[in-house]
Amino acid sequence: MKSLILKLLTTIIALSSVSLFAADSSVDLDTKVTTFLQKAIAPNESYAFEKVVILKKEEMKDIAGWMVYFVRIDLKLTKQEGKKISVNDIVFTNGKILSKDFSDINSGKSIKGNFSLDIDSSAYTKEHLLAGNFNAPHKIVVFSDPLCPFCMDFVPEVIMDVEKNPETFALFYYHFPLNIHPAAPTLVKAMQFAEKQGDKEIVKKVYKEFFDIKESDEKVVLDIFNKALNKNFTVEQINQATILQQMNNDQELANNLMVNGTPTIYLDGKKDDTKRTYRKFIKESK
Repeated sequence: MKSLILKLLTTIIALSSVSLFAADSSVDLDTKVTTFLQKAIAPNESYAFEKVVILKKEEMKDIAGWMVYFVRIDLKLTKQEGKKISVNDIVFTNGKILSKDFSDINSGKSIKGNFSLDIDSSAYTKEHLLAGNFNAPHKIVVFSDPLCPFCMDFVPEVIMDVEKNPETFALFYYHFPLNIHPAAPTLVKAMQFAEKQGDKEIVKKVYKEFFDIKESDEKVVLDIFNKALNKNFTVEQINQATILQQMNNDQELANNLMVNGTPTIYLDGKKDDTKRTYRKFIKESK
């Protein structure tokens, strides 16, 4: 539910594609950005604006004179006392103009995916440790969907590399089922329930199966899972509050980091688009 609300709330930032700042040279750029975004929040009876927080900012390497800002917009839910919700976004500015995005002229694709927030040590939890030594010097975090073809290839590979080098790496796994795979949430909940039942190898087992499920009915999907992995889970069991909360927590971290695809890999806190940078440490250790 919260992930749905987050997606809906991204529409409240009422910005045109390109907007002009007020011409006031006495105001620093950070203040210009936060003030502009605050004024851009569309009024709504369901929430009240609280603040805009700059999470990170950096110069754009390919466009001289422009900065990219990672911002968090905090809102109070007026109908739920004490409840808050946050929306993360990226905006671009040269001090006079603020833009929601740029498009690559050759591919037509958004360039927002070229920028990323760092992941902090709070993501390194024993609950999410999949392989390796928790105290190893290099931390790998993967966001993955068990029905993503690229994940099916990558996840077993990185698990194998980490298991062969446990003193070098700690691998942390986060579930991130994609909307294009309607069966993925059921698989994720079944995997999480299996882990709670003591099956610490469930992630490896699922990726070994190479599931290709087109069904969306939860019971049908769960029956496929049960048959393939010799389980007898029920729909009620995998929809326990603790399971749903765990999946929501994974989704919330992904949303906060603006993860939008799988597999997404972080190495020592930095997003790694190559997904293979960790291998240089394997070579160094030999």
